[in-house]
Amino acid sequence: MKKRSKIIALSVVALLVLGTVYSYYAFAWIFFVQPKDGGYSYGQEIHFVAGSQVQEEGFKDGVGNAVKMHKPIRLAELNDSTVVFADINNHAIRTINLRGEVKTLAGGIDKQGYRDGSVEEAKFDNPHGVAVRQDGVIAVAEVKNNTIRLLIPREENGTITYVVSTLAGISGEGGMRDGENDMALFDSPHSLAWGNNGELYVADIGNSRIRMIYDGVTSTIAGRDESGQLDGDLQTGSLKYPMDITTDKEGNIWIADAGTMTVRKWNKATGLSTPFPNAEMAMPHGISMIGSSHIVIAEMYGQRILLYDIKKQQVSTLTGTTEKGVGEGRLTKPAAVLVKGDKIWIADLGNHRIVYVDIPEELLGL
Repeated sequence: MKKRSKIIALSVVALLVLGTVYSYYAFAWIFFVQPKDGGYSYGQEIHFVAGSQVQEEGFKDGVGNAVKMHKPIRLAELNDSTVVFADINNHAIRTINLRGEVKTLAGGIDKQGYRDGSVEEAKFDNPHGVAVRQDGVIAVAEVKNNTIRLLIPREENGTITYVVSTLAGISGEGGMRDGENDMALFDSPHSLAWGNNGELYVADIGNSRIRMIYDGVTSTIAGRDESGQLDGDLQTGSLKYPMDITTDKEGNIWIADAGTMTVRKWNKATGLSTPFPNAEMAMPHGISMIGSSHIVIAEMYGQRILLYDIKKQQVSTLTGTTEKGVGEGRLTKPAAVLVKGDKIWIADLGNHRIVYVDIPEELLGL
């Protein structure tokens, strides 16, 4: 009996070791990738907007350094003056403007969970992605609930408020299933982008796929069961932990593919491609575009914001020093970027703040 118990114990230990090794090679290794040469450095000055200046987390609306955040992660343009962002550990959807004014639209530290309804009632659990449709509807990708939610604006006594509903997915049930939205399954959906025809694209990181929600149905447009870095159509192309997505005017989807440490591109006719095959990054986590010619990347574990010239196939560094911190020219785990007007907004996740840099003058108007 003792011998059998010993064998069982050793088997359990062996399985735990194998599980640890598998986890490392499957995902954790990307956290230890060293940043590569960032090319020419623009050295753009980092401008503080709101949040902490001493890496202090919390939850508080207000202005500037009176504001408290806890891992702001994704950014989207709400209107000409305002940006909406997801605040992960506060389970909140919040807004910010250049004056540093932060307001909570829905959720909060005391509203972790899952509930639709008015913003006073609604609950979220680890919201990550946000995307704003032309009519002002805000889509939210929730990692813990494995759902895609909507904040639908409505006017009450001259003031805009929101009603929260579930667009797709089943709360608390992760997995992979296409079909009618109320039966579709996601696995840690991370980010979102609206298409030109009202379709909503989802970076479904746990399934290593890009999904599309349109006309009440969820489908897969890129990626398959076996993750990796193969270019090609839906049958052959593969992704590995797609973290963030953005669309261009031609309807292409650009993907920050963290597991392959590269930028990928999806085209409706040709499928997946790798435009910069030799440009590896230390975990690309956020992506945006300057016009149709330059890709902006938040390199989370390079502590930098990188710029890729699509035509010249050249990389440069907009800001960041590869060393994390809150001092001059430093970021800590930059998670997202948003090109808006003449500025690039940055969700500086590890510093619990939102900042921006000016777009270099020679790139304005592209």
